[in-house]
Amino acid sequence: MVLFEFNINDTAFNHNGKCINLKKKNLNLLLSLIANKIICNGVDKNGYTSISSTLLKSTYSRYNIYLDYLIRVGKIERDYYTEGKKCYGYRYSELFKNEIKIKAIIYISNNKKQKPEKKDTSHDCINIDPAILKRLKRDLNSCTINFELTQNQLEKTYDEWDNFIDIGKWFRNNLYLHKWLKGYRTFSFTSNRLYTNFTSLSSHVRESNIKLNGENIVEFDIRNSFPLMIVIYLKNENSDVITNHDFQEYCASVIDGTFYNCLQTGLNAIRNNNKKDNEDEYSTRLLSKSEVKQLFQIYLNGDSKRQPYLNGMRPLINEYMSMKYPCIHDIVLETKEVGKNCVYNALVRIETQFILGVIKELYEKYNCIKILTCHDAIYVPLSFEERVELIWNEKMKEFVRDLPCDEGADALDLFDSSISIFEEDNITPNQYKSKLIKKDIFFFEEEDDEDF
Repeated sequence: MVLFEFNINDTAFNHNGKCINLKKKNLNLLLSLIANKIICNGVDKNGYTSISSTLLKSTYSRYNIYLDYLIRVGKIERDYYTEGKKCYGYRYSELFKNEIKIKAIIYISNNKKQKPEKKDTSHDCINIDPAILKRLKRDLNSCTINFELTQNQLEKTYDEWDNFIDIGKWFRNNLYLHKWLKGYRTFSFTSNRLYTNFTSLSSHVRESNIKLNGENIVEFDIRNSFPLMIVIYLKNENSDVITNHDFQEYCASVIDGTFYNCLQTGLNAIRNNNKKDNEDEYSTRLLSKSEVKQLFQIYLNGDSKRQPYLNGMRPLINEYMSMKYPCIHDIVLETKEVGKNCVYNALVRIETQFILGVIKELYEKYNCIKILTCHDAIYVPLSFEERVELIWNEKMKEFVRDLPCDEGADALDLFDSSISIFEEDNITPNQYKSKLIKKDIFFFEEEDDEDF
């Protein structure tokens, strides 16, 4: 368990006519329990995370008094009991989210030896120059981490609808940075991708809190990465596909950056036409851009026999792709028949080979440059921005040179970080399930980290 020390103090509370002195260490325990559950299990559509009374009691035996206080003063909120519910859900109030600060982070061992996670290496078939890998690791270790709990707090960001503070993301970023500062190193190549301490952070934290050579860093990323990789994959598998009208239309939408907008519009139009009287407003609401990107990932990597499920919804993305781009859809299905992760592995392999090619050229041309990677993106010191931009654009033009689009040179300003697929996309193919992605990665001991 991770124990957070918050900006709270000992206090007195009138409970059933009796003045009770409440200790901040016990308040921190219960608030930390809620935080851990949010981090690991996520929240429901109303922002609540379920916690059983058994777990509350094992955390602190007199939890009722403390929970009563936290609810009455407006720091946390508890949902209502309904028939069939096994336990209550809890969430931080929006007022407390705004006020909350972390003063310290302490890792508590649960005394249970955790089995090391089995990593999928069956498709790690990219040959990487050991010298490049060594230099990337050296660059990662040279980072300056601008993070000190006693001096500043990470920025809190809102959910994708800008309605509520995404407190789970804030906690995760704090933990990842704190872990990195404490010397826990992550540098491993899995499923054709390099996973590091840097890749686990949200994009705004990477850019605000990590420096190279004492400078701010600038990002160059592949716009519409996975949709673009499908184009390259299909062309490599069958060069005649470029004459197919569906392929040409798909390719044009990817290159001009409208693919996700069109997908969002199309899926929402289908949802409006298929709404049933017995469906509630939440399950039939319009899809956000972030949800559309996640659905496309599930479409590529999920079971083709099941309708993708996300946030209480089952949008008809299979039907949309089969009607709009039958050529693309048929080949995706054929590839999935070989294995459910074949599409993912093929696309990631192309993506990583491109990124490594750019890195190789930059390292050869600029001996003093330092580079950080995040799957479909690279980050360099600000002083190298113009020089890297020239090479990046040239490599992108070469990458899409044979695609059937209108002279894509003007459309290939492909380092717009605002169109990344995921803010945090350290997700392996085995995690693309039809249910909520759980991130049970914060209950760790020092030996759990594997150094590449």
